[in-house]
Amino acid sequence: MAQHDYDIANQSGAAFRQDLNNCLDAIVSQNSGASEPSTTYAYQWWADSTTGLLKIRASDNASWVTVGTLASTNLGLLTAATANSTYLALAGGTVTGALNIGTAGSLVFEGVTADDFETTLAVVDPTADRTITLPNATGTVPLLSLAQTFTAAQRGSISAISVASGDTSKTLDFATANNFALTLANTASCTLANPSNLTAGQSGSIFVAQDATGGRLLTYGAQWDFIGGTAPTLSTAASAVDRIDYVVRTTSSIHAVFTANYS
Repeated sequence: MAQHDYDIANQSGAAFRQDLNNCLDAIVSQNSGASEPSTTYAYQWWADSTTGLLKIRASDNASWVTVGTLASTNLGLLTAATANSTYLALAGGTVTGALNIGTAGSLVFEGVTADDFETTLAVVDPTADRTITLPNATGTVPLLSLAQTFTAAQRGSISAISVASGDTSKTLDFATANNFALTLANTASCTLANPSNLTAGQSGSIFVAQDATGGRLLTYGAQWDFIGGTAPTLSTAASAVDRIDYVVRTTSSIHAVFTANYS
């Protein structure tokens, strides 16, 4: 390690020779040292042995610019080959790993016309790890704010609800499904209570089935509104199936239509 001020003074031959050798040592060692050279010049190299970094003096000789890491191959700098395998080119390419967009990032698509109008894909700040899976198909993504015409069947799953021994009331969670299958068993009478998570506009069906014994009865919470204000009477034969079709009118009113005894 050697540093020099690169100013060789007038002196005797032996001293001049030593001073010159010190200067050359500084040049070949890139002014290496634990602290910066006391005298600096624009574009001067410094191998900082404390941080292990190779630095170059800025053009105004006011600061040091880090070039790379001394202990790393190629100073840790990218070559043409490593750049192609590490970074996605502006002209496009293939990403083989996860593409992590930072906290302030989003995907912005300019479209065919270069103007002030773009389409931005953004996310609500997640509170847990989320996954969105795109189907293996070609088509258009529907938006909640647009009227939709679907060209394939749309299906809602049927959530199975059973009445266990001692259950005298069942509360359906309308946030989990639109359609429900309610099997009455193990109790003489059960109340279909006011559902949770009512949202105006939701609709669906409830299939009410007797168990193999039959004779089970069903009463209703105050938010269930039937035609004429009269609650229906279930079919009570063993394994009988009735259906209640409903539309949520408000967060406290469900319009319901009862159809009895499907076979």
